[in-house]
Amino acid sequence: MDPRTAFSCCALLLITLLPLSANASSKLYIVYMGEKKHDDPSAVTASHHDILASVFGSKDESLKSIVYSYKHGFSGFAAMLTGTQAEMLAKFPEVISVKPNTYHEAQTTRSWDFLGLGLNKLPQQTDLLRKANYGEDIIIGVIDSGLS
Repeated sequence: MDPRTAFSCCALLLITLLPLSANASSKLYIVYMGEKKHDDPSAVTASHHDILASVFGSKDESLKSIVYSYKHGFSGFAAMLTGTQAEMLAKFPEVISVKPNTYHEAQTTRSWDFLGLGLNKLPQQTDLLRKANYGEDIIIGVIDSGLS
């Protein structure tokens, strides 16, 4: 499946699963809380629900607003929030940052071809590869698209 089709499927799924309580002014925000305070992933998720419940005033509304809980490498979550709710969350001492979700379109999924180093190489490109030791010890880029 090509990246555009995968993204379209994920976007359709996300739209389908968005909470019904989200009003027109709600947007998806990413809330970063830094290092996990618990080793148990369910405890991390529970802490996300608790902090959201204090903003929404209701555990049910917090459960409806949360889209994803980051609970393994770090602590954070994605939730449908209004601008005012995002500002309230940003003031909590355990919250490091609250940012609106942004989509960045991939420039390429084939770095060698994008750089002109694919199968149809010109002689000067072959020489470039040799001079660059065929990319040994070089990282061109690591992108985490958030899709898994």
